[in-house]
Amino acid sequence: MSIYRSRARAALASALSELASNEDQRLKYAALELRMAIEAVTYDRASAYKSEFPSQEYETWQPKKVMAILLEIDASADSDSTISFGIEPSPGEKPEVMHDLGEEVVFNLRAIKRHYDALGNFLHVPSIKQTLSGSLPVPEKMRKRCEEIARDLEEVLASKVFNSTLGVFSSFDCTECKERIRKRMPRDKDQIIADCFGCKASYIITRTSDGKFETETRTQEIPCPNPGCGHPAFIFPREVSQGEYWICEKCGGRNEFKLGILHHPSN
Repeated sequence: MSIYRSRARAALASALSELASNEDQRLKYAALELRMAIEAVTYDRASAYKSEFPSQEYETWQPKKVMAILLEIDASADSDSTISFGIEPSPGEKPEVMHDLGEEVVFNLRAIKRHYDALGNFLHVPSIKQTLSGSLPVPEKMRKRCEEIARDLEEVLASKVFNSTLGVFSSFDCTECKERIRKRMPRDKDQIIADCFGCKASYIITRTSDGKFETETRTQEIPCPNPGCGHPAFIFPREVSQGEYWICEKCGGRNEFKLGILHHPSN
């Protein structure tokens, strides 16, 4: 069990304790603990995709954004699943008997969108507009929402199996920095783009007819802008950004990408 799953269990237990008090003034504490539990189960899910999760995204803490990143990596990242196994009578033939290992319930993006911000509304002093209009938080509704979320989290944390991320992967070393690149190949695609997390290198991975993978470097050919040179350089797409540059192999000049404005005089 990961540290985040343990934190989710602790936060949920605290929330249930606050709800059990039946005191309306304790509802905000239950809401806070439930928000932390949602964050923890989402981070726990993300930890299963660690080798596929861009390091620059580690600073992302909002559950909606984290889950959105996971869904870019794997379209089934927030889907419930059941894991079973069996012995094939022959390769590719469906087993006659399947043995069930258990079901995994995931706190999905839809649930995060529905509940997370709603809990946040319980943690703030009512705005001037809410006060003037009389649309203040109703304790009965707050309690009902908190109890619903707690039940959903209990189901997630009761899963017999969790963080299963089965898939087909292509794995290779970056030609630039030698860092290992591991990329999931979706079932419905035969070609995808893989970016190195260690540098700005980018690759195209293609599934061949025999089920293997071919990898080619993804670059753009850009000529040196020196009027007397024009020597081509092969630049990775992620290098085409403000402040990035390359040294021309022919003239030795420094070519830097800059934001430019082109003026068109009025007629």
